[in-house]
Amino acid sequence: MLGSKINQQDTLGTAARYDNPQGKKWFNSRVGRKIYIEPVALTYIQNLNGYDEHQVCKGIEDLARVPAPMDGLVNKQNPAFFKAKEASATVFNFLIKYSLTSEAIIVSRVSLDRVVLGAKLNGVGERQSLYSVRKRNSAASFSASSSFDDIEELGRVWETGPAVTKVKTPHAAVNGMLNDLTKASWLMGVHAEAAYSADKIDDYTLFHNPTDGGRSDFLESVKDNLGSTTPLAEHLAAILLDVQQSGEPVKWVVHSQGGIIFKQAVAHHLKHYPNHSLNKNSVVFHAGGNNKKKTNDLLGRAGIRKESQDNDNPFDMVSNLAGGNDLSPSSVRRSLQFAGKVIGSEGAGPAESPHTLPFISLEAYHGFLVMAKDYKSAARVQRYMDKHTAK
Repeated sequence: MLGSKINQQDTLGTAARYDNPQGKKWFNSRVGRKIYIEPVALTYIQNLNGYDEHQVCKGIEDLARVPAPMDGLVNKQNPAFFKAKEASATVFNFLIKYSLTSEAIIVSRVSLDRVVLGAKLNGVGERQSLYSVRKRNSAASFSASSSFDDIEELGRVWETGPAVTKVKTPHAAVNGMLNDLTKASWLMGVHAEAAYSADKIDDYTLFHNPTDGGRSDFLESVKDNLGSTTPLAEHLAAILLDVQQSGEPVKWVVHSQGGIIFKQAVAHHLKHYPNHSLNKNSVVFHAGGNNKKKTNDLLGRAGIRKESQDNDNPFDMVSNLAGGNDLSPSSVRRSLQFAGKVIGSEGAGPAESPHTLPFISLEAYHGFLVMAKDYKSAARVQRYMDKHTAK
């Protein structure tokens, strides 16, 4: 970690020397400036989770390597006339303030970059990050008796706050595919309330899984499901460990692809810290695309408790097929019959999807389909209920 790279004996004013691995001799020439980090910036970096810390340090090393980095680009001025000029650069999600001499880069401040973070038009260019989300003054909630107007109101109940570096709320969430930040904020607020109905949730922390389109999101899911860790899962693993080290318990709810990311984050943690418990974290999976058997094994090894058992809609292709949890012929048939509602190709609202909103019961889902006047789908659900009730 960062502490092992700091040489407090080698200082430049108040700044401590950071061991720059790129500042080594190579064929009798030195590549990269010396790096010094001022106390305020050093404290900030040391308080980041491991993933963010690594990204910031790597970015600083990259800045030290280029001939004359100004605002993240190579400065065209003659380096001989370059005298400790102030500059800034975006590194991952962070804004780095620094100055340069011919021999050194001095980092004075590090902070979240509010320009690159936050909601973007159509979700394009949004970044993986933690966000605070709070509930507005509204009594709206999702239940079996919700009307379509009530469900539309849910999108106005939750408000996205600023990006944050730590989970400091009792509840946290990871969203699924094709969710921009605005949608993820309200949808995961609804899922959090459903997962922890006995808790009063006024705010929560969202680990936003940004969307790059259906194909990219799908490939991310496949990669994590096959055990090849994505940056999203690696980032979440560091957040889970940071929660553990804080000592304050956090209840997570993860939806759809969020379940896959969470599963692989735990696997990544166990690979690197096999004897380090994550028992300050607990979780509820909603319509997860993760394999339940593999996930339960990983959670048990990490000490993460499930706050409730998985309760998935039997018509949901994500939990059935993507997670490989029910590949029987009848499950495949049901899943494909309702696939259009999951991917949105039929123009169905969120309540008509067996996947988007929290699954309450088949009776409630049947009622939503009748409300939408989709009597064909409602009849299929009714036949399934009759068959399984008879058993």
